[in-house]
Amino acid sequence: MADFLLLDGEKRVPTKRVDSVEALKPLLNESAWQIVKLLRRQESYPAEIAKKLGLNEQTVYYYVKQLKASGLIEVSRTEEKQGALAKFFRCNYDSFSLVASAENARKAEFTSSPGTAKQLEPALKEFLEPFITEGGRFDAKIVVGSPDPHGELKARARDGHLAVELAAFLGSLCNEINYPLIYLDTQIPSVEKENSNLILLGGPITNRLAEELNEHLSIRFASSGGQWLVKSKASDKEYAEDATGFIEKIRHPSYPNRAILVIAGKRNAGTRAAIIGLIKQTHEMAKPNKFDERLHARIVEGLDLDGDGIIDDVEIKE
Repeated sequence: MADFLLLDGEKRVPTKRVDSVEALKPLLNESAWQIVKLLRRQESYPAEIAKKLGLNEQTVYYYVKQLKASGLIEVSRTEEKQGALAKFFRCNYDSFSLVASAENARKAEFTSSPGTAKQLEPALKEFLEPFITEGGRFDAKIVVGSPDPHGELKARARDGHLAVELAAFLGSLCNEINYPLIYLDTQIPSVEKENSNLILLGGPITNRLAEELNEHLSIRFASSGGQWLVKSKASDKEYAEDATGFIEKIRHPSYPNRAILVIAGKRNAGTRAAIIGLIKQTHEMAKPNKFDERLHARIVEGLDLDGDGIIDDVEIKE
């Protein structure tokens, strides 16, 4: 995860920390700086960058190569354009910091590199981006509800342990993981202010960020007769079963280069079902919604196949 600058004693700004002046040299060129500012707002490929900035395409290729080599931008995805494979780039930082001795600087995170990058099937790779980058790095914060009373309802979350299974699954698909990995919802001020890829675990009662995001989802929680329902905009269906869970990936409403994955259920059983669905039926869960292919949103119902009272499989509803 990114380092941060602390502005005015409270505002955290994502920063790229470097210990060499050479790494920042590309930013001395006005064209390179314009490219960085464009890629901070939205991902793009060189030909498109050239068109938007009114620059020669070869000039853009030259500076993109320099910026990538310095680690100031990165490849976010690839896409076929007019018979050729175009690389899309993005910049994940709002600032760049030159630290005289990065090795001695105090760090809030540490990194584990368990292995080489996994080769993921294209549809799954697309679904997991940008949570898992082109190079196999995990780049997201997993946010669970606090177990202490919080929010208007003073609710206590009881599904934090499920984050362990989720993190283990996602970690198996990565070659680099930055820590800390899991945050309480009380540690994140709001979705609006959090410039990160987010994976939210749990529904709006126990996870404040899920409550804030509920109106942005096509599969959302709705109150009916004092009970919570899972309602699908794609199918116009309502699901009242306690073991109903869903996953939905959306673009971050405040930061277009970021994404948010919501994994939640009507109750703990539903959240567990959504995680099991993602683990056991990964490729199916990564596909678009059955009723609207524009949406990365799937609904499942948990099943107890061996009769021990614990959900161990799922049926995909949509």
